[in-house]
Amino acid sequence: MRREDSLLGMSARATVKVLRSAAFVLLVLVSRLLLPVLRLGAAGGVLLFGFCALFRRDLGTPMWAGAALAFAAVALELALGAAIRALAPSDVVVITEV
Repeated sequence: MRREDSLLGMSARATVKVLRSAAFVLLVLVSRLLLPVLRLGAAGGVLLFGFCALFRRDLGTPMWAGAALAFAAVALELALGAAIRALAPSDVVVITEV
């Protein structure tokens, strides 16, 4: 009975490692497509906020929408990076581009 528990535990740990590695690879591939979109959204939000703040002070709603868009894009990018680092296998070093 002890050996069966040991085999069951080993297979459970192996299954978790496989699922974790698959999620890591999937997030890395998705991030390659999603990061440029998020960065474009952040830049657009900053430009919209800056334009409205400097030239069109009467447009308060678009100004704050641009700020929210920029903040949300940066927060999603940071969350995606944190998720990738959390799921990375122990022998993988995650280096982000600057």
